[in-house]
Amino acid sequence: MPELPSPTKVFQDEKQFNAVTLGRGNTFSIREAPPDFKLGSFGISPDGKWVFMAWGSGRLEVLDTETGKRIAQYKPMPGPVFEADYNDQTKQLLVTSEHGLIRFVDPHSGKMLREIHTEIGKYKYDIQKVIVARDGSWLAYVNQENGKILDLKSEPPKALADLRDASDLALTSDGSALWLMNREIIVGLKVGSWKQISSAPLLDKVRPDGTPSLAVASAGQNAVAFIPSQSGLLRYDLETMNGTKVNQNPTYWVALDAANNGILVNELHALSLYSSDGSVRCQWKQHPSRELKVNESGEWLGSLDFSKVELWSVKSLSVSCSERKP
Repeated sequence: MPELPSPTKVFQDEKQFNAVTLGRGNTFSIREAPPDFKLGSFGISPDGKWVFMAWGSGRLEVLDTETGKRIAQYKPMPGPVFEADYNDQTKQLLVTSEHGLIRFVDPHSGKMLREIHTEIGKYKYDIQKVIVARDGSWLAYVNQENGKILDLKSEPPKALADLRDASDLALTSDGSALWLMNREIIVGLKVGSWKQISSAPLLDKVRPDGTPSLAVASAGQNAVAFIPSQSGLLRYDLETMNGTKVNQNPTYWVALDAANNGILVNELHALSLYSSDGSVRCQWKQHPSRELKVNESGEWLGSLDFSKVELWSVKSLSVSCSERKP
């Protein structure tokens, strides 16, 4: 397999921390980097125009993807920022933090516009995933214990549905169905009524040390879901709920390549691009990363390092890679 090409864009702190101090007699000491130099999380706006970098001190930077220039900088939360995402319909930045806290803030000033305290469960798990309706009318969050769908038209937001111990969420391309999964099953809900459409058990367990992830793509007139498992990539036809294992390689993470209706997969020894029918289109050597993300439009693949964010153009990756079979 070829190496992953050099990233299209690299973002890092303008300030540099010197960890090494020279002393007498050819001695030196190494200091731990302070929180403001430790990159905790990152995000990419749905349209790919902004990159969000959250540092250990709670400082959040909003950067222009094209120029790399900082648009804004502020501390929107009392604690660490876990996720930052932009809702184009409401023109607000959604930020999540510890203890189930969700805030909507102005992306330019950092001013808080709304705050939601989600219910904390017995195990005090933090929020794993948040999806906001395209019209801003509802919000769904999961935390592997007591996730909910909340009505954002009410204040405080009232619960519309219980998502229980789900760990990840995905909307179909037409926004008509919300699919969720935990470590045992995949379940579909009809958006609006929130009634269950169907469900199916997972063909294999997900890694016990990882957070299960889910990606939903279109396949003709139907939708298909992809889920990583300990023994291979799982694919479900969401019309029939028939599940198949499309490879025999342990998989760790999946994300939708919306621009090409494909699936990016982080698996043992490889970062791969699959078609919605489950066939392999491209493979590269696995890229070391603390976290991988793809923005909603499918324009950018992002990787989180200790002090920087790397972005690859998904279109360029798809065009340049040679098609290979595992």
